[in-house]
Amino acid sequence: MVEALRERHASEILIFLLDQGKIKKTDLLEIVSSSDSLSNTLRKLQDNGLITLESKVIGRKIIYIGLTDKGQAVAEQLKKAEQVAEGGEISEFLTDDMKILIYLLNEKETPYESLKGKFSSAYSSVSKLKQMGLVDARIDNSKFPKEEIVSLSAKGKKVAQKLKEIEEVLEE
Repeated sequence: MVEALRERHASEILIFLLDQGKIKKTDLLEIVSSSDSLSNTLRKLQDNGLITLESKVIGRKIIYIGLTDKGQAVAEQLKKAEQVAEGGEISEFLTDDMKILIYLLNEKETPYESLKGKFSSAYSSVSKLKQMGLVDARIDNSKFPKEEIVSLSAKGKKVAQKLKEIEEVLEE
């Protein structure tokens, strides 16, 4: 996915789709003036599962473009980053998912119940982070009732360190 986002107008296209919804391919020519460049970027975004392309023949072939769920999530984050760059607050930029990763970077291992008390969306965030392989969870049987202990995976630690760096830059 990172490759697709490196394309010259990829971020602008995703944010435009977030704001506009499903559009005709020709609507994007106001962002990308070259039809070949636009087609190349759209192909990469589609290959990475960020957009859908749907062809319809109504007299002539019309291509409709929309965001996938994954594309919408990425576009929302890009839009938040854009808002922060324009002077928005860091708290608006960092999602609970990101904040949990940074928190675990400092705390090492934390009972899940403790996260629930600190982050309103802890359940969905921890579930999502587990699926992404960014956090590990184990059951501590030495306590009653049993406790679920959450910690960063090796991959999660790398991501959390980068997020911590971003947080520090934004706080400057």
